[in-house]
Amino acid sequence: MQNGKRAQREQGFVYIALLIGLTVIGIGLGATSEVWSQSRQREKEAELLFLGNQFRQAITSFYQQSPPAARRFPNALEELVDDLRAPDKPAHHLRKLYADPITGETKWGEVRLASGQLVGVYSLSNETPLKVFGFALRDKDFVEKGRYSEWVFRSALPAANPVLAAGAGYNGPGSNPGNAPGAPPGKTPSPQTSPGIPAPFRPPPGITPPGNTTTPPGFIQPTPRPLR
Repeated sequence: MQNGKRAQREQGFVYIALLIGLTVIGIGLGATSEVWSQSRQREKEAELLFLGNQFRQAITSFYQQSPPAARRFPNALEELVDDLRAPDKPAHHLRKLYADPITGETKWGEVRLASGQLVGVYSLSNETPLKVFGFALRDKDFVEKGRYSEWVFRSALPAANPVLAAGAGYNGPGSNPGNAPGAPPGKTPSPQTSPGIPAPFRPPPGITPPGNTTTPPGFIQPTPRPLR
């Protein structure tokens, strides 16, 4: 009888030890899986940085190899692979259209000037990057970005980075064609509210000021003296 109870207790201890062992193994596998997943994501990030800069360099090369009298950027990514502007001597700025390592697709986001010329690319992924610092100088704008789509690989040439006038713009992450970057859709910044442009002087109701109605910067409107 005692031997039977002793055997049951030993079986109970073995069962508990087995549960503890399985739990430890499960935790270990979960930690290993997470480490592997992060390691794989970091590899994809490194590949994205490399390929993105390949596109950036190819766009710059395309522009620099344009005829001096007709400098331009490509109109499509395919022109980077087969530049046929000189049929007798085609150029190849890219070996092929590389796939985005984050999405696995060959479709990239495109940054274009108001004229439609392609000046940069970016990933279409909205995932959060693991890498937020420690970028190369050419990628310094990627520091602390919250999405891969904010890693914009744009040509560094001045022609690819014009100073935009009010109402002009380019399309890219967070912007719309015909609007300045960051402006709400369908709204164009008013020149009256632009920095450096004085707001027009508005006289009180019923009073028509003579001559110019724009108050020069620093000018103080004199107060009319009462009639005696």
